[in-house]
Amino acid sequence: MQTPPQQLVAHVARLFPDALFYKETSKKVVALTIDDVPTPNETDDASTLLILDAIATHNQSIASISDQVRATFFVISNHLCDETTIMERILEQGHELGNHGTADETTALLHPEVFATQLSTAHQCIVRQHQQPLRWYRPGRGLYNKAMLHCLQQMPGYVPRFALASMLPVDTFKPTDDGLFTAWYVTQHIFPGAILLLHGGSAARCRQTAKALTLILAELKQRNYQTVTLSELWDME
Repeated sequence: MQTPPQQLVAHVARLFPDALFYKETSKKVVALTIDDVPTPNETDDASTLLILDAIATHNQSIASISDQVRATFFVISNHLCDETTIMERILEQGHELGNHGTADETTALLHPEVFATQLSTAHQCIVRQHQQPLRWYRPGRGLYNKAMLHCLQQMPGYVPRFALASMLPVDTFKPTDDGLFTAWYVTQHIFPGAILLLHGGSAARCRQTAKALTLILAELKQRNYQTVTLSELWDME
């Protein structure tokens, strides 16, 4: 039987078929996604590394590499510093990169030509230093329109659906940006095929996300869930 969050997400997904909210499956698996990385103007990427380290620490308790947690990190290209090595570190630890545009803004309000330029610019910036193909674009604020969909459909290699999530994030607003509350809230949205969403993008958010992940990943492990990238979830049969 579906849980109430699962029923709600399924209903919303039927209304917005051009977006991906979850993957229909009976397997105990979820995708973990992290938005807004890295933190802008942070040459050492210290705060984003807190998130990577929280996942890596959890993975030390999992013997099988195939069962270890992997996530999709949605990158805002204007947040990248020239000196950054964060994307290489993300990939080295088995995670995936996604495209979150050039700026932290409501992309659905942009003129279609401006959006098309920003989508392509962010893509080129993210792939310039590595060879991993990009498959996912997540719109700012989770909002999109038909003109944006047309642009996305023209991007080679991308899944022609907007990568959304199974939950409305609350970790970017006060007072719900506390790591303990975020952990409780996210664990209420765990079900087979769910897409979980947390945020980086600032030192404070990264600290709270790292704190929340310690609890969330432990709960997923306790429930015998596997935590994978968005591509891994999408490709599952």
